[in-house]
Amino acid sequence: METSELINDNLLSFLSVTLFQVGHGMCDGTDPNSGQKINGTLQWLVDNVPSQYGHLQNNGNWTEMTDVWIACNDEDLQPVMHRYGNLRPCHCGGDLNQEGSQVGPELGFGFIVGKKLNRRQGDKVLLLKVAWGGKSLAVDFRPPRSGKEVGPYYDAALNAVHMTLANLTAYFPSIDTNFSVKLSGFAWHQGWNDGCDAQMTAEYEFNLANLIRDLRVDFDAPNLPVSIGVSGMAGYSPGRRTDIVNAQFAVANRTKYPEFAGNVASVETRNYLREPKPHSPSDFDYHWNNNAESLWLVGEAMGKAMVEMVLREERRDARGTAAFS
Repeated sequence: METSELINDNLLSFLSVTLFQVGHGMCDGTDPNSGQKINGTLQWLVDNVPSQYGHLQNNGNWTEMTDVWIACNDEDLQPVMHRYGNLRPCHCGGDLNQEGSQVGPELGFGFIVGKKLNRRQGDKVLLLKVAWGGKSLAVDFRPPRSGKEVGPYYDAALNAVHMTLANLTAYFPSIDTNFSVKLSGFAWHQGWNDGCDAQMTAEYEFNLANLIRDLRVDFDAPNLPVSIGVSGMAGYSPGRRTDIVNAQFAVANRTKYPEFAGNVASVETRNYLREPKPHSPSDFDYHWNNNAESLWLVGEAMGKAMVEMVLREERRDARGTAAFS
């Protein structure tokens, strides 16, 4: 992937590549027995916690962020983005044919990143959400330097990114022809499936560190900021779930991984788990109990970490430029 710096005053399109959990926060729903709105949906949050979530809706319509674009994949292993446009609630969450009914971490992530990084007229953030449910890092996303067979979804993710960038004007016809694209970050929220297997759990840290290294090589971005939302959907329960979380925190330990110091951040998410049904739409802990607030908070925390790293990288680059001017 070719990246370029901002040239004069041309449009800068921040390019955040995101490999998220698909995201199954429920957007709306009514209990068939009571006729009451289901707790923990996005609509419930807008109605009952307007001080925090009221901005997500305007006159009954979901709010669109015109300065944040998103494209997300639908087809298994195919580099095709079937959902794209302005970032808005309930657009890119869920599986194929679930458009409009579910939301993932991309919403909170995009709102934060767009708000903090779009500092000039014409700036854009583009989120490329490449996600498949039920996949492991040890097998499906296995990076090249971990050895054995490279995961098919590792290659599929790269292909989806390259294909989308090569066809940006097809997805976003209004894009400025003089735009400059900069790859600004990579976000990762995954881990449930690896936690189902003892061996996958044991090698998770090894594989995650290698994933970061390999993606940086493939994207030609040696200091690419990486924001990791730890797999907190089981809360603070002991066992392999906690082992996965510990592995995710470990790769952001600057003493253990000096190469990642300041450019890899792992954010705590376990306190975002909400009580299961009836306090949430379901009791599916692997889907965060389908609670929209959980998914929003995960994405928001990841977005804040990403913004901090991107701005730090910009300051570092500015100092380097000044030194040679």
